Amino acid sequence: MSWALSLPVKTLKDSSARHVLLCLANYAGSNGAGAFPSAKTLTDDTGLSERTVRIKLDLLEECGLIVPGNQALAAVYIDRHDRRPVVYDLMIKRGAVVAPREDATGCSLGQNGVQPTTERGAATAPNTSINHQLTEQQQREISEVVAEQDRQALEPQDDRQRFPMFAEFVPSPEALQAQLKIAGLPEDCATDDLIARFKGFFVAKTAVVDSAAGWCFKLAGWIKRERALGSTSTEEELPAGDWASKGVRL
Repeated sequence: MSWALSLPVKTLKDSSARHVLLCLANYAGSNGAGAFPSAKTLTDDTGLSERTVRIKLDLLEECGLIVPGNQALAAVYIDRHDRRPVVYDLMIKRGAVVAPREDATGCSLGQNGVQPTTERGAATAPNTSINHQLTEQQQREISEVVAEQDRQALEPQDDRQRFPMFAEFVPSPEALQAQLKIAGLPEDCATDDLIARFKGFFVAKTAVVDSAAGWCFKLAGWIKRERALGSTSTEEELPAGDWASKGVRL
């Protein structure tokens, strides 16, 4: 917070934005990183409206005084993605003020004898924060855990779990081969193009859910239909009875 207090007026002339910055700094770590109070919290702290707080945060970003930080920090404390506030880092180095030096009498040239910043890159005094600041190593570990959790969320936990189709879905080779065999199809007929078209069709149908094995069953049926349609597209028109033999419904 001492950094925010020591910013020259010419660096940030907007008094409301300065007030938001001061309150935001109260939640940052000693290096200015990892502040993530919600807009509602900043509204309570500053007395400004939530809309004004958001506008002033945008202004602080435009001025280069804050930047988006490690968003995984908020995920540690808040499970729901849509309720996580933005994590900001304060650009302390950008807005740093040269520390006052003592004159010949040994008196500090700073206001009221208070030195707002430290010299030669020394660490600033730590600020208390409700964010429970972590070391950089811990932050990296948390980021890896969150990324792994997001990856696992896209994958079915077992064959019985039902889920909507998603772009990263990879059918089980064993289950798919079994369904192809049951459908009387060759093992090599499940081409990448057919699988991609199948997934593209069902990704848009979020209401359709099935298990991993069920999706393999649907995929085998899709391939059989596509092959039947493809084999008859270049032939002459067939009698109705022969269409049924091709597996195509009229």
